[in-house]
Amino acid sequence: MSKSFKPMHVIRAFLLCGSVFLLHGCASLQDGSTDSLVLEDGTVFVGDAADRGVVQQALLAQFREWRGTPYRLGGNSKSGIDCSGFVQQTLASHFQINAPRTTAQQVNMGEAVDRSSPKVGDLLFFRTGYSTRHVGFYLGGGKFLHASTKVGVTISRLDDLYWQKTFWQIRRVM
Repeated sequence: MSKSFKPMHVIRAFLLCGSVFLLHGCASLQDGSTDSLVLEDGTVFVGDAADRGVVQQALLAQFREWRGTPYRLGGNSKSGIDCSGFVQQTLASHFQINAPRTTAQQVNMGEAVDRSSPKVGDLLFFRTGYSTRHVGFYLGGGKFLHASTKVGVTISRLDDLYWQKTFWQIRRVM
């Protein structure tokens, strides 16, 4: 007694499973947040679902507001901003922290953190030249938010060879 194959059963099962996944994907988090951001490489940042979620949400909100703002050395506005200006503006507007203006001064803020244990919101510093330094915020998942000289305010991967090679230190200011 073999049962015959019925394509409609397979189709119904597929539709049922698809509906479950779709509804699950539309569900909000326990705190009611559905705020998310999908990067070009497919990385998804979702509200309070990540470590230090409130900090991450604030950083992602700042990214949304400033995304694509061009880099300008010494700049401090939406017409152009540099990395330390972006850090200074972000700390002031989202965390009520008064930060100095330059990376040379910002690198003395907070406390040093071991490279193996960054937390969302930590400041990451890079030695990008003989006397030039770069700074950005750790977002979690091997990503950081910064004002890049090439593309302006953006999110980059820490495993990129350039950032690995120029990595200097981590400072915890929150």
